[in-house]
Amino acid sequence: MKAALFFVSPFALLLLPFAFRTAACLFTFAFPTCRVYLARSCALVSVRRTDAARRVSPATFFLTFKAEAVNPRTKKALTLGTKLAAIFVTLGLAPLLLLSALNYRSGVGAVERLLRERASERASRVAGKVVRIIDAQEARLLTLSQGQSLASYVRGAPGLSTTSFNFEAQRAVPDTTRAHFESFFRSNRDYLESLTCLDASGAPLFRMSWKDNDVNIQTDSFTSNDSRHEPGVQQLREAKALRSQITPEIYGAALRITAPVGPSKDAPPAGAVVAELRLGDVVREADEAESPDAAADAGRRSLVAVENATGEVVYHTNGAYSHRDAADAMPYFANVASRMRGGGEGFDFYDAQDGGRSLAAFRQVEGLGISLAASEDYSAAVGSVRRVGLLGGAAALVAGLVGLGLLILIAKRERHGIEQVARSASAIAAGDLDQRITVSHSGDTRELAENFNTMSERLRELIAREAESRQFASFMKISAMVSHDLKNAIAGLSMLVKNMEKQFHREEFRADAISSLQEATEKLKRTVARLSEPAKSLSGEYRIAARPTDLVPVIRRVLEVNAEPTRPLYEIEARLPDKLTATVEPERMENVIENLVINALEAMASKGGGKLTVEAGTLPNDLVFFSVADTGAGMSEEFIKTKLFRPFATTKKKGIGLGLFTCKEIVETHGGRLDVESSPNSGTLFRVVIPFSLFNSGERRSRA
Repeated sequence: MKAALFFVSPFALLLLPFAFRTAACLFTFAFPTCRVYLARSCALVSVRRTDAARRVSPATFFLTFKAEAVNPRTKKALTLGTKLAAIFVTLGLAPLLLLSALNYRSGVGAVERLLRERASERASRVAGKVVRIIDAQEARLLTLSQGQSLASYVRGAPGLSTTSFNFEAQRAVPDTTRAHFESFFRSNRDYLESLTCLDASGAPLFRMSWKDNDVNIQTDSFTSNDSRHEPGVQQLREAKALRSQITPEIYGAALRITAPVGPSKDAPPAGAVVAELRLGDVVREADEAESPDAAADAGRRSLVAVENATGEVVYHTNGAYSHRDAADAMPYFANVASRMRGGGEGFDFYDAQDGGRSLAAFRQVEGLGISLAASEDYSAAVGSVRRVGLLGGAAALVAGLVGLGLLILIAKRERHGIEQVARSASAIAAGDLDQRITVSHSGDTRELAENFNTMSERLRELIAREAESRQFASFMKISAMVSHDLKNAIAGLSMLVKNMEKQFHREEFRADAISSLQEATEKLKRTVARLSEPAKSLSGEYRIAARPTDLVPVIRRVLEVNAEPTRPLYEIEARLPDKLTATVEPERMENVIENLVINALEAMASKGGGKLTVEAGTLPNDLVFFSVADTGAGMSEEFIKTKLFRPFATTKKKGIGLGLFTCKEIVETHGGRLDVESSPNSGTLFRVVIPFSLFNSGERRSRA
């Protein structure tokens, strides 16, 4: 992120004056309001600036511009062009620049991840290769030290203190032993400095080294350095190689591997073989084997090996830094070297000597006490990404400013047409449906005007059709309600006619039949009269006819006309008080009771019998109730919630679906409520609760 800001900041600073001036010119050209704000802002800034500060910063200008923009004396409604410009800048230009910055950052991040992976892979592979080379040398040295001819020679050879008469003859190296040692030495010439054979006391018997690019065998004139080995080798009872600490030599860091000669469980080794390795050449060999492409590009992709204990550079792709203290030879690398010496692993950036920036991945080499750092040239890798990012940002800014200018010009051109459309639309909204919108130039505004004209024409047609539809709907609703009442009246008359065939010979039956016919006739007259009073039928204005009424005779009359003729089929129980008075419109409330009783009888018809229970009484808070219960098929909870009291919803095959809707409307108009309890196959109970006397709508909710 720091790198991204470092590269973008100079570019942004260079383009800021140009962008500011361009935006100011575009806004002042397109919007008079902005011209006013800008003029006043410039004037105020000019007055406020002092002689010591002759130049006005963009921040000061914009703060003054903002203050003038929100000044109530100059504040005006934002125009369409201003809004479009703000939206374009907010949702177009700014996201475009942000996207360019994010793409730049993403590209830099991708390059950085690639460099991290490549450097880490190189360091890990070289470290593993170094370990494998050392392990291979140990294994081959153990094989060499376990030869029988070597063990026989070491056991029979005298030490340096021997005064035997044939000293030189006794010290001669057998041809077989010499051939084995020379073969081993030549095959590892890339990183093997010397190979020494020691007796049991640690004294050198012979030593192989390089001289004039050939193998030199030394059998005398040894120095103390020639006998250096791991002291613990004399205590070994098995073939096991021992490693020494890394020591500095003239040629660089050295690692000695000591292998016992002929050890056994019962006897100590007869001697030892010491191989002295040039550790820097081991690292170089591993790097060339595992990363040949990186080794070839050593100038930009270096590899550094540092001894953790001393901080000395064991190996560097630039040989000038090898065998020197890392902090002194590479001060810019001191932080990474310090983390390496502390046994850490990871990544870090550092500023290279040539001024560029590099990324180093460092790893520890297992069992050797050294650490490796593989470096990648970060500056060179992100250079192309930086150039592309800067060009992309510049192109986005230029394209955004050009687009903003075109948008402002188009908005200014369309603004006049939109204002004309708005004025005409306001006239249409005020009710002038004959208004027509005329726009001279072509474009979206003209199409909008034509759509408005079409809409106003269709609106006039829809209003006319709506008036007709309302009249027709009112007539249909009244017809349906009257049809429902006629159906109930006809049902009562049908029952009366059926009973006449059996009971007409009885005097009292004929009297009751005449009375029932008279009541039915009056009811039919009232039903037909409702057709001539639609407003009264639909709006509930019939409440003006409400009067104190004893509901018990009304209920008994309904039962006598509708239920008693069915008594052979149904059991009828009426639990009624002697008197139950409420302020109601008697005919309407009788319709409610009649609907509920007929619905109950029809609900039990599918079962071929059942029990009808009618109950009435008083409740607290000056309320009265009556209920109708049956043992019919019942209704589901879902039907009760969604369809029961909706018009034209019914479970009957021949029903209209307006009975309960009308009942609920009548009961609520009287200030009451209609409750229902039902479940499938368990019957249904309807309870009507109404106040003792009518009251205002404001007190209806609290009492009912």
